[in-house]
Amino acid sequence: MQYGLRLISSAVLMLGISACSNTSKQPTGASGSVNISQAAVVAAAKAKTEARYSIKQDLGPKQHLDMSNAADAIPKVEAHSRGGNKSRYEVWGKTYSVMPSSVGFKERGLASWYGQKFHGHLTSNGETYDMYSMSAAHKSLPLPTYARITNLDNNKIVIVRVNDRGPFHGDRVIDLSYAAASKLDYRKTGVANVLVEAIDASRWSPELEKRIRKQRKANSFSASKKTLTPSAVKGAKAKATPIAQPTVKPGTLTKRSSSKEIRQQSKRVPGYYVQVAAVSRIGGALLLRNTLVQELRRSNVFVEQANDRPDLFRVLIGPMTDNGSAAALMQQLVTLGRGQGLMIRP
Repeated sequence: MQYGLRLISSAVLMLGISACSNTSKQPTGASGSVNISQAAVVAAAKAKTEARYSIKQDLGPKQHLDMSNAADAIPKVEAHSRGGNKSRYEVWGKTYSVMPSSVGFKERGLASWYGQKFHGHLTSNGETYDMYSMSAAHKSLPLPTYARITNLDNNKIVIVRVNDRGPFHGDRVIDLSYAAASKLDYRKTGVANVLVEAIDASRWSPELEKRIRKQRKANSFSASKKTLTPSAVKGAKAKATPIAQPTVKPGTLTKRSSSKEIRQQSKRVPGYYVQVAAVSRIGGALLLRNTLVQELRRSNVFVEQANDRPDLFRVLIGPMTDNGSAAALMQQLVTLGRGQGLMIRP
């Protein structure tokens, strides 16, 4: 599978520095000074970055290794690295923000993984990527950050050290190393629904981690044992029934969906919006929408069906009249552990 390139990494950085440092030293001739447009710099950086990697399609090692017993990253207090922590940065025309602190950060979403294509190349903070280490890439967490990643599909947990930027396309919130994805058991599927929790290394200990995992295992077991009461089924023997996610055919809406909940992208009014998520299941989108209405105490949360992809549903908040309001909302989302979202400008 093909994933977004890492933060264009040192290629953009070095080319950007080179371009800036040479601005006042450009040779002049009969035609005057040579001007390099920003678009040309970005295009050249992208081409240079792509040329760095000899593998066109990312993949794991030629022979799969069993990483089920691989050791997790061990959280420790570290200063933020000099590289990869600029408060705002741009990748391929999109601007991203880096949080000053990871304390209290939680986020749910899709995780992907990256492997051999980037193995041995520099990460965004200047380290060397090792696909056999427990590491990860995130768009906004400060580098490095230790994070607990829970695969919500099987309740498996790993701890990774975030030292890279990405992923930069699709609706994925984090890229894990080949080792971490293998240990979470989604290497073959490519993506998984995960919970990302930043760890405060100053308060972490192996004993605390054991207690957290033991409690979660107990909660998961208890939840799996819940059944309907006999009275609820009028004397019939209660049994667990799997809850299927509602699906929708392209171009159609479910009967239970109201016009206030789901709108068409083509009918979006001008203004600033914050996109919280983009998912392929309408049930998940509606559930998130209802949750955000309660958490944010806002009525302008809705689900939007994409024009070009009828099977894609975006959870949006808006419209807002200015980017300041949108930025404040994004910070509120971070505080709630929902990620910072994506600002959509008019």
